[in-house]
Amino acid sequence: MTPTCPRPRFASEAWYSDPSDHRCPHDAWLDAIEISEPAQGERSEQRKTAITIRLLGPYHDGQIILRYSGVQEYSLSSTSSDRGLGDWLRDEFSISEDGVISHRIDWSGFGHERGSQWVIESQDISYEWLPKMG
Repeated sequence: MTPTCPRPRFASEAWYSDPSDHRCPHDAWLDAIEISEPAQGERSEQRKTAITIRLLGPYHDGQIILRYSGVQEYSLSSTSSDRGLGDWLRDEFSISEDGVISHRIDWSGFGHERGSQWVIESQDISYEWLPKMG
C-alpha cells in the first residue's frame, strides 16, 4: 500500500491548486514530453531515465516545465490522441516506502473520448514557470 505523501514543495503552494492562478497546471496543454537517458561513465554505461514535460499554461501566457529525475517507472496511456490529450484535469502525488514519488496526471480528452492517464515514478520532481515575454 502506498501512503499519501507530503506533496513536493511546489505542489503544496496555494497557487498550484488554484485554477485562477496562471501557474496552476489545471487546463494547461501539452507542448512536449522528452524522455532521455543522461549517461555517465567512460563508455556512457551508467544511465538513468529523466522526463521533462513542457506545458502551455492555462492562460496561454507562459510555460510550465516539470522535470523528473531518477525515473523508476512510467506509464503514458492514451486511448485517443489524434486531437491531442486535451486539458490537464487533475494530478495527485503519492510516495512509496522507499521514497519514490508517484505523480498521476489525468488529461481530459475530447468529447466522448475517454481521457488519458500518465503515471511517472521518480526520485525527484521540479517545477518551473516561464512567463511569455512580450
